[in-house]
Amino acid sequence: MAEMALENSIFDPELLKNSYTDELIMGMKDFYKFKLRPLCATDMNKRYVELLSQLTSTGHITEQMFLNKFYEMKNNVGTYYITVIEDTQINVIVASGSLVLEKKFIHSCGQRGRIEDVIVDDLYRGKGFGKLIVQNLIALSRILNCYKISLECKDTNVNWYSSMGFITEHGNSNFMQMRHDE
Repeated sequence: MAEMALENSIFDPELLKNSYTDELIMGMKDFYKFKLRPLCATDMNKRYVELLSQLTSTGHITEQMFLNKFYEMKNNVGTYYITVIEDTQINVIVASGSLVLEKKFIHSCGQRGRIEDVIVDDLYRGKGFGKLIVQNLIALSRILNCYKISLECKDTNVNWYSSMGFITEHGNSNFMQMRHDE
């Protein structure tokens, strides 16, 4: 069964098993209804694309297009870490965020992470899901030995990301980063 979950997941679900994540989930109201996990090949049927359309334009995506892109990303082992929260009572993805790794020659052939596409369904905002997704991506970046992570955000989100430890780059308040190598 674990092998089937791994085959269906964009990355190894074992990477999400840490006490910090468990503590965050257990602290949430109705925690038993929700599952934090990697994106799966079957998530198009759980309204994943509709969720992304609340963030930006997705265009028309067929199931085959979704599966082609999913397996293209999955086959780039060690690059794409898309995490979702599923409302297991209604089988719908209600939050998501991505950590994309960039391989470098600097920092002893290290890697940096970029946080992208953080979104929480309109009906689920204010419940801590966004914070859970981002803090989990931060934890993943540490597990994966990123020397830093960065993101770009709207002006309205700068304070929210700052509250989790991100700092703005001088001269560009929308580019934020967190260093793990200092």
